[in-house]
Amino acid sequence: MVLKHGAGRSLPRWIYFAVCCLMAFSSPTIFAQTAAAQVNISVSMKDAVPISPLLYGINYDWDKITASEFPAFSAAMSDVAHVSMVRSPSGWNAEVYDWDTNTETGRRAPAQPGAKADAVLAAFPVRTFISPSQNAIADPSQIGATAEQSARLVRMYGSQVRYWEIGNEWWLQKGAKEDKEKRAYNLREYAALIDVAVSAMKKANPSIQIFVGGEWTKPDDFSTLRRLTGAAIWKQITGIYVHPYCGTTDPQTLCSSLPERLAAVRAASGKQVIYASEWAVARKLSTDDYGIRNAIFTVSALRDLAFARVQLAAYWPPVKVLPALAFTSADFQKPFPTGVVFGWMSKWYEGKALHTAGDPLAVAATRGGEVTVIVPTADAGPQTVTIRLVGVGIHRIVSAEVLYADDPDNLQASARNHVVDLPAAVMDDKDGGRSVRFTLDPGTPGRGKAFEVARVTLR
Repeated sequence: MVLKHGAGRSLPRWIYFAVCCLMAFSSPTIFAQTAAAQVNISVSMKDAVPISPLLYGINYDWDKITASEFPAFSAAMSDVAHVSMVRSPSGWNAEVYDWDTNTETGRRAPAQPGAKADAVLAAFPVRTFISPSQNAIADPSQIGATAEQSARLVRMYGSQVRYWEIGNEWWLQKGAKEDKEKRAYNLREYAALIDVAVSAMKKANPSIQIFVGGEWTKPDDFSTLRRLTGAAIWKQITGIYVHPYCGTTDPQTLCSSLPERLAAVRAASGKQVIYASEWAVARKLSTDDYGIRNAIFTVSALRDLAFARVQLAAYWPPVKVLPALAFTSADFQKPFPTGVVFGWMSKWYEGKALHTAGDPLAVAATRGGEVTVIVPTADAGPQTVTIRLVGVGIHRIVSAEVLYADDPDNLQASARNHVVDLPAAVMDDKDGGRSVRFTLDPGTPGRGKAFEVARVTLR
């Protein structure tokens, strides 16, 4: 190479040499390519925690997916996200859903109606249904009618649907979130509904499991609900449902606080079975946490749910409502980063959750003689990752891949993601143990700017 100056004249060699040296030391790109950061992670088999296979449910939002779209939706949820359960009719729809007409109560049937309950039952092997509460809470004279409506639903679907929730978010109904008096009123009337509805639903089908709910950051609500309901009825309730929309920075809703907070809920309620029937990582707390960014946080949030010993969970929203957090494109044909990592977790983060240490904090699980380690990172530049397996007998790599997006700082580009093979090697440690080593390289040409998720499965 010869540097030219002006009309084709060559520069002296000593100037060329000096310029090259200056470029090598001043260019961050060149320097970064020659100085990979060292990342050390350890995985231990000690005190492994069982992972419930029903941790990978989703909320089915009936009025957002038409009957004609439902086959493509259900196929994507199975093929991309490997969902193990569906909750329907999700969220507030449960309070205004007319099961006979498949529309919102009092509204004209839409030109494109949503899929009916029978389609949900046929598409997903495990389902949870929600019975209403809003009318009974707003008007106590409606408690009997609301309980009978719940019993009717159980008579219709109880042989196919094992898990039932009573109501959706009583703590947010009628402005109770910011009004202590309304909140206390709603809690009292919710308990009154439970007293009648549980008996009616169990009479309709004694084999169903019933969940009642409350706000996951306020364990005292569960103590009050337990007292107001009474021992005889409370004994017939299987467990508690919560909606942990956990955040990355809010100290009151840290995802990492889930094990401690749900332990408090168990102590207050006396119930061990917890159903996170709506959950997601909150966005726009410190940044626009969409696309690949949301996928990074979803990995650790699922780990937190596992270590909180949550038995059932349903992610919100898998489609359409908030595209930045969705699993796929609106036509269900293109997987988005959160859908990809949810599918990874569902497929490989099963069996028992293993404890990990290091930065970034990886997740690991073991099942059937295999160990999978998933490493999310938000850093740019090459990173040599060494995973030391403590007390884990492994001999070879079964598969390894890495997920990255075109541009994590752009809403549309952050959804355009790629999954490619990840070269990795197993090495013997000096003390006779085993380690796995690979290189993450975000920020290089054709590899996004930052934010990657790596998965390595070993046997």
